[in-house]
Amino acid sequence: MFRVPTNSSTPPSSPGRNDPSTTPAGPPPGDSYSYYASSTPAQPPPRFQLGNANPRSFNPRRQGPNNSPPRNGVGSGLFGSPAPRGADQRGRSTNAFGFRSSPPRHGDDMYGEDMDQDGEEEGEEEDALDDLFSGARPRSNYRFSQSAASRNSFADDSLNRAIVDPAAKQTQYDLPTLTESLAPHVDRVKLKEPDDAILETERLLEKLQEQLESSGPSDREEVLATVSQDLISTWRDTASTGAFYHAQQLASLLLAIRHPPARAERQSALTLLSARSRPKQYTPIPRVLLDWLNDNNEAIAEIEAVLSERDGYSAHEAFWDAVAATALRGNFADVLKLLRGANFTVAETAVVDGLGESGYKGDHLFNTNEVITAAIGVIEECPAVTSDDWDVKSNGWSIWRQRVQLAFRELQEFAEGDNQNRHSLSQQFQAPNFGLSQSQNSFNLSVASRKAESRVPWSIYENLTRLYKQLLGNEEEIMSIAADWVEAVVALTVWWDGEDERAPPGSFAASRRSLARSQRVRDVDVTPVQAYAQRLSASLAPVFDSGEEDLSLNTTDRYEVGLACIFDQNIEGVLRILRSWSIVVAAAVTEVARGGDWLPRSAGLLDQFDDSDLMVLSYNDDERNQRKGITKDELLLAYANELASKEVIRSTDGQTVREGWEMAARVLGRFDDVHQADKRIEEILSKLQLVSSERVDTIIQLCHNMGMAKQAETIALTYADHLRTNTQNHGDTLLYYARAHEAAKLQDVLRKLVAHCLVKSIAWPPLNELDDTLKSLITSPKQTLTTLAGLDQDAAHLLSTNLSGYATIRKFYDLRDEAIVSPGKSPAHRPLARKTAAADALMVIILSAASSIRGGLYDPEVETVVQVDVLLPLLGEALLFVNQPKRTLTLQHLYALLAAVEDLDTAPSMIRAQCEEVLSKTLATAHDSNAPSARSHLQKSTSNFTTASSQYSLIGSADFGSVEGQSIENSTVYIQGGQVDDSKRAWDWRKGFNKNATGSDVIRLLRLGIARETARAFVEGQI
Repeated sequence: MFRVPTNSSTPPSSPGRNDPSTTPAGPPPGDSYSYYASSTPAQPPPRFQLGNANPRSFNPRRQGPNNSPPRNGVGSGLFGSPAPRGADQRGRSTNAFGFRSSPPRHGDDMYGEDMDQDGEEEGEEEDALDDLFSGARPRSNYRFSQSAASRNSFADDSLNRAIVDPAAKQTQYDLPTLTESLAPHVDRVKLKEPDDAILETERLLEKLQEQLESSGPSDREEVLATVSQDLISTWRDTASTGAFYHAQQLASLLLAIRHPPARAERQSALTLLSARSRPKQYTPIPRVLLDWLNDNNEAIAEIEAVLSERDGYSAHEAFWDAVAATALRGNFADVLKLLRGANFTVAETAVVDGLGESGYKGDHLFNTNEVITAAIGVIEECPAVTSDDWDVKSNGWSIWRQRVQLAFRELQEFAEGDNQNRHSLSQQFQAPNFGLSQSQNSFNLSVASRKAESRVPWSIYENLTRLYKQLLGNEEEIMSIAADWVEAVVALTVWWDGEDERAPPGSFAASRRSLARSQRVRDVDVTPVQAYAQRLSASLAPVFDSGEEDLSLNTTDRYEVGLACIFDQNIEGVLRILRSWSIVVAAAVTEVARGGDWLPRSAGLLDQFDDSDLMVLSYNDDERNQRKGITKDELLLAYANELASKEVIRSTDGQTVREGWEMAARVLGRFDDVHQADKRIEEILSKLQLVSSERVDTIIQLCHNMGMAKQAETIALTYADHLRTNTQNHGDTLLYYARAHEAAKLQDVLRKLVAHCLVKSIAWPPLNELDDTLKSLITSPKQTLTTLAGLDQDAAHLLSTNLSGYATIRKFYDLRDEAIVSPGKSPAHRPLARKTAAADALMVIILSAASSIRGGLYDPEVETVVQVDVLLPLLGEALLFVNQPKRTLTLQHLYALLAAVEDLDTAPSMIRAQCEEVLSKTLATAHDSNAPSARSHLQKSTSNFTTASSQYSLIGSADFGSVEGQSIENSTVYIQGGQVDDSKRAWDWRKGFNKNATGSDVIRLLRLGIARETARAFVEGQI
């Protein structure tokens, strides 16, 4: 309750009565109310008493308003809107959106100072009373008694009259048509965003796709919310002005509404559940909307002017405007600061109320401080103030709203009490004829009487009344306070209590619904995002239908139209506006929307089919072209085309550099239509120049990451063919044939390398001529193949299997020449050990070469690491291991040699002829520098008696001739005259034969050597 001031004089009374007298103690009011037939006393109203009872006292325990404003600086909140005004006088200067509004006018309260024109003032008073006393709601039985007049004054739902139809849709503006006319065609979209924004946006979108694919339904919303907030932060940090800035403003609102950020959890020692087991809490939508409104729709600095008053904030004419505006935007810290520092001894409204020129005094000041202190107490109890809780639909807020209703009724009770004029006025508005039977003069008299008899100055009373209504979510009050249509729509949504059904108070339906509210589940409690999105859309209708200029849409402003589309749930319209400003933002919002399932399909069910499906369904091109609406793939294609046109995209710090085509391919990889994605990516890749292994590796890995294995193999094969034709980079050629999974071409390259080694009787290419990749394959094959396996296991297996033959032959020659290749260095093996290791390596190769002709029959199905064509040169290399003073070959070696000789002797004639050709080339290379070119020896040999398996001779290939012409001439193996330099080899079996020797000569000598070695083994007891 409010306490009655004790410093007032005793009111006049009749003899023998204790009740206060109504006899005037002085002259009637001055000129400010001269047009009324008033009976108001000139002195302050009597102390509030109910019979002989002591005055009721509210006794608030909080600090009341100060006599002077705080000295610790002005508030930090943003000023949002003025106090209630007429539709044509919202009094807010042009805000951040550029809306037009008239400047504030002095004395723009309910009752202005200018009373010269009675007719106009009567109209204003009638409008004001319509606002303030539009009815009342029956109140519950509170612990404080109420007068009959007070109870009667709440006969209708004046505190929460609904003007928003939950199912309404605005029809004033054709938003789809507006967006199409304001947004340019997709062909004119240009990529103008900073590289940092592009790189970070792409990183987040790739993260989103990866996490959505790997996470379950329960984690989906958390992923979307996290990525959405990261995107908003990225754009906010990189966009300062221009189109990109406007795009991020719209996108930040849209994403925050659809995927509110997670709310920071408060750590408590009493919490028994682990953080993982507790459900994730998200920021309530009202808080999201207010944060966006305060950050992006900054109002005028009127509040700064109010806070600059040194004697007291109430001295400024816009004081109550500032209070209403800050409360509307939820800046309760500023509201409390204004009320506490008001100092009503200098209040500007005292002049309006006719109570002095320099503020309130005496009982008026005391009563004002009382009601202001009560209002401060109510606001301090708001959940948003006590616990930063903006879940306006929650039970905590519902309890607080009841507290506000009680404070409102206490205010009326204290200010007017048993005022009969108030009672009659309320009855007048409840009459069947709505009071039309009463004369206008009687109506005006009642109003003036109530105003004069109010214990609280009328300006204070009416502004606190509006403040309480505003806090209770009164929709008419909110619309009258809002400075523009954006603020109106947001405020109507923020202060919504979550109820969609309204019934006349006091009715049976209202009682039933009140009881049912505690027993039913509301949509806003189950799916708050959808419910608030629908509320925004429904709030748009009455705002646009109001007909007020300040609440109308500027149809030529893309930003306003984009906001209207967000509120109206016209996602396609928003995307068109975003695309006109930033294709990066538009594409990102589209992908988040598709991930969150709130992007509508432009063609309904048909949009779920790709072009091939539509063709099967006989859906012709004309019908396809008739499909309207913006699609995810359309935006991503425009974005990818712009990325592909950029050579590189580099971060500011230079740490991240990515080629435009690469990012374009990644964007296309997120298409809904996989067939179209593959087609577009192939078009981009086909235009690329394969100029380096690094670029090819990037392309191949990109294709594998996007599940485009065929495209990866095609790129690898193309590059390998290029290397084989134009370079001597054998290592990379082998590597990319393996990555292309081209076993035949890989084996062909290895056969030629093996043939060059055997024909020249040396490890070829020499160690100092090896390319880096081939060198790593020879010197550290395990490490190199392990790295390849990390990229492509099949490629690593294919390369390791086929490389073993060539590697073993190189090992044989390296062991043979170990002592002479590195002069001055100590050999790693002793002579006998080195010779034994070389013999082991050679026997392995011979067994592999002869494995396809076992028993004299050629089997093309046998996989060998070395072809049978080179068997005679291999047997020639084995001659040096027989007829030696010390035995090198074991008995198993001898058996293997003998088996190979016998198999070759009985092999088909075509096989023997090919082996003879290789032997002839080998001897010719050693003895005659003018030997015929390898190109002239090109033969097609059939290795069996059918045409099912055929191959070209390794020695007769063009590759061998080219290699011979390019590398051997520069090799240290040959002297200037073309003769073999024997000093570069530990031994050379070719020197023991002339160039006309045949395979029979080699086999005859080898048979003799095998026989002798076998006899020695018998003598030594090994047989």
